[in-house]
Amino acid sequence: MNIQIRGIGIPPTASLTAHIERRIAFSLSRFSAQLERVVVRFSDLNGPKGGSDKVCRVGFTVRGLGPESVEARDADLYFAVDQAAEKAGRRVARMLEQAKA
Repeated sequence: MNIQIRGIGIPPTASLTAHIERRIAFSLSRFSAQLERVVVRFSDLNGPKGGSDKVCRVGFTVRGLGPESVEARDADLYFAVDQAAEKAGRRVARMLEQAKA
């Protein structure tokens, strides 16, 4: 599974990149045959002001079903990544289940 990681206004550190790869692989590895691409984008909406403004968006393309994305926001970027990865796993499972019906 090819995972692209892009930071918007926040440079991706080695530890953040490793965390993203680990969490996305954990949530989506069982669907790797059906996923064409996965793009993780994260940003800080308010800059240094603080608050629940870190956003992680996971975009993915499921073969035969098209593109989709999920998003999570939190004050902690690592937690936002965790939430977005879980949402992505649930969304891919739901898409594939609906395609079978």
